[in-house]
Amino acid sequence: MSAATAGAAAIGRHPSRPHAWPNPEPLRLRLLEWGFSVISIGFLVPLVITSLNSPRSEFWTVAGWLPLIVISDLLPVPIWGGVTIAPSLPILLAAAMLFQPATVGVLALVGSTDLREARRQIGIGHALFNRSQIAISVVTASWIFHALGGDLNAWPRVLILAMLVLSVDILVNASLVLFARQVAMAAPLSEEVIGLLGGQPIPFLLSYVCFGLAAVLLAVVYRVAGNWALFAFMIPVLLARQVFVENARLLDMREAIFEKSRALLTVSEKMVDERREERLAVAAGLHDELLPPLYKVHLMGQVLRQDLAMGRLLNLEDDLPELLGATEQASEATQGLIRELRHSGLGPDGLVGTLRLLIRDVESASRGQIQLEAKDVGGSPVVQLLAYQIAREALRNAVRHADASFIRVSLEREGPDMRLIVQDNGRGFDPISVDGEKHFGLLLMKERVELAGGVLHVESRVGHGTTIVARLPAETSSDSS
Repeated sequence: MSAATAGAAAIGRHPSRPHAWPNPEPLRLRLLEWGFSVISIGFLVPLVITSLNSPRSEFWTVAGWLPLIVISDLLPVPIWGGVTIAPSLPILLAAAMLFQPATVGVLALVGSTDLREARRQIGIGHALFNRSQIAISVVTASWIFHALGGDLNAWPRVLILAMLVLSVDILVNASLVLFARQVAMAAPLSEEVIGLLGGQPIPFLLSYVCFGLAAVLLAVVYRVAGNWALFAFMIPVLLARQVFVENARLLDMREAIFEKSRALLTVSEKMVDERREERLAVAAGLHDELLPPLYKVHLMGQVLRQDLAMGRLLNLEDDLPELLGATEQASEATQGLIRELRHSGLGPDGLVGTLRLLIRDVESASRGQIQLEAKDVGGSPVVQLLAYQIAREALRNAVRHADASFIRVSLEREGPDMRLIVQDNGRGFDPISVDGEKHFGLLLMKERVELAGGVLHVESRVGHGTTIVARLPAETSSDSS
């Protein structure tokens, strides 16, 4: 396992979005990479010198293992956040049981391969760190195995030692990877640990343990068949790799299903909100446009009734025209309301009026102050509805998640486009590591804006608020046609 690169092992997959690896790497990470690499190589050099001076040097014996490790590492399995499983894990552990720690350390340092080194996608320090942490984990495992008198002929004791060796390798490897990620991103440690153990931890760990314990079988076969056994090593390695690949695909499918289910839930909730807001808009139109003339009709009806009851027939000539006028005004208001509802996707008051209703509703449910600066920008019903949905999502995020005390909403026309700006003074967030649970609706809006031919820009910093700018074409291609 290695930090954002191919390595000797990995442990899991987290269903949520991992933190992005910084590019360029911060200075503290580069110092860690070079410092650890120099210390590791400095630790291995005396061991290598001692082993070379030994009459039973093993370096030429393990030369045939090197191509096998290189080929295996060219087939990594991505797990989570750039962490991968390299199929050379059981091969290196088998070598750790057969040979001395110095020999295995050099084998891991030289043989561990990452294609991005050849593609120059990672720096020299990063590549050396990955190789060094793999070498140190394998050297530690080999030292423990031999220190405890590991014997491949002592069954079942060798299985217990193999489990211990595998656990040590995982512990050292995972600790170094987590430490490097902490230095690089300062993400919550618990989140990173959950990421490495996420997905389906129990089935994955069982598969991983079986994968690692295959080292015992490889070592026993090598004892019997010698270098000819190296050709057979690739069979279980490739089979195990395929298992992990299929497991990764299943986890990807599960994530996709989870995202689609969450998208459907979000859309369903938005449909309920939109229905409620449509009713509020219609109710506002009825109250403002239709209720006054209807009330006048009722009032004039009462006046005529009084005229008839009191026998003031001459007054009917004066009051009846007012009743007819109020009736005609009510009829015109009803027709106008129906006409506006048919032509507007938002309600009788259009985009600006519906935004005012939205702001009034949001302000009544929060402690924040919302300032609206809006002009009649026209535009097709589809684009107006999209602008309203963006404003609604931005306002609710600012109130619910950012705890903003002041929000400014601006809507204006710029040539063929309309521009919507929602700016708040809330706590802000890091756009690189967006929390899907909190900003999932905004991500959906961004996709819809792009489909409509517009652009949605989100600018935010932790502690400095958030600014959302949406530029939308007033007329979409579908409207034009």
